[in-house]
Amino acid sequence: MLLFGIHIFFMAIILKCMKQHINKALKLRKWVSIGHHIPGRVRLKYKLGIVAQLASYRSDEIEQALASVPAFRNYKINTATGSIVIEYDPTCIQPSTIDTLFSDSAAEAEQACYALAEQLNL
Repeated sequence: MLLFGIHIFFMAIILKCMKQHINKALKLRKWVSIGHHIPGRVRLKYKLGIVAQLASYRSDEIEQALASVPAFRNYKINTATGSIVIEYDPTCIQPSTIDTLFSDSAAEAEQACYALAEQLNL
C-alpha cells in the first residue's frame, strides 16, 4: 500500500502542481526519472529512497487529489521494476512540459510546474 501511495502522491503533486506544492514536487523529482515517454503516456522510474520522503502522507488524500485532475487517465504500477506508467490527456498537458519537469535544471523544472498548473487551469 505504501508503494501505491508513493506513485499516486508523486503524480498528484506533478499534476496538481499548485503553488503550495511546487517545493515538494521539486524536492521529490530527484527520486524519479523518465524511463520512456510518448505523448499521453509516461513511464516513471523511482528510487527506493522516495519511500522515506513520503512516509507522512496518507494514500486516501493522494487518491482524492489525483482524482480531481481530469487530465489524469490511468496508471499501472510495476513494483518489480520500480516504475509506474501514467496515461494522461496530451491535449490538456503538453508532453514537453512533462519532459522539462524531469530535466536536469531545477530552474526549468520549477517553470514546468507553473506551466503545468496553467495548462490545467489550477
